[in-house]
Amino acid sequence: MNQQREFIDQTFHVLAQPITALRATVELGLSESAGAPSSQEVLVDCLTLIDRLMQDLAVFREIASLDEAPPLRSCCGQTLLRNCVDEMVPISEACGVALRLSAEPVAIQCNQSMLERALFVALDEMIASAQSGGEVSLSLQRGTRGVQLELRPGTLRGQRQTLWLKLMQFAGGSGIRSVAGFTSVTFRESAQPHFPSINERESLPNSEVAKAR
Repeated sequence: MNQQREFIDQTFHVLAQPITALRATVELGLSESAGAPSSQEVLVDCLTLIDRLMQDLAVFREIASLDEAPPLRSCCGQTLLRNCVDEMVPISEACGVALRLSAEPVAIQCNQSMLERALFVALDEMIASAQSGGEVSLSLQRGTRGVQLELRPGTLRGQRQTLWLKLMQFAGGSGIRSVAGFTSVTFRESAQPHFPSINERESLPNSEVAKAR
């Protein structure tokens, strides 16, 4: 089975679940003899299932649009991660979640737009899943096999995990692995351009302390 056919089969399988649940909920609400909940509760359940369906459709549409691997170029990983994290700080603070970054000024081979999108998907999911008072962190450092990006806790759910994996692969990431507590991705280090030196890894000053929800 080719990849396109496999993706289509997977899409229909996943979408069939909320559609079936939505139909069953409506049938239950219409049945007077089934001891159904109030009409208000039925409508709330239907809206929840519709939201789930729309979210899955949006994810599948984005996955389907990634049909060609884009070119990779040299990019300052520290600057890219800092910009992505800065954009998410207001969201993390509103959720009461500390967002931290520790990154070396190292050049990596990547597709910048794909990596930015992958980081947004990951951070959005991790912040939403974290409890108030929790922490989400990213680190970028040289390793024996390349430059390693680590995300903690780094666990994505459902079809967003599928989207994130494809985005990371298109961004130039390899050796992607997820274990309890963190996810890591390896990038190739490119010819080192000139970056301002820093004495130690930095942590974002405006996200050290999370605001209460």
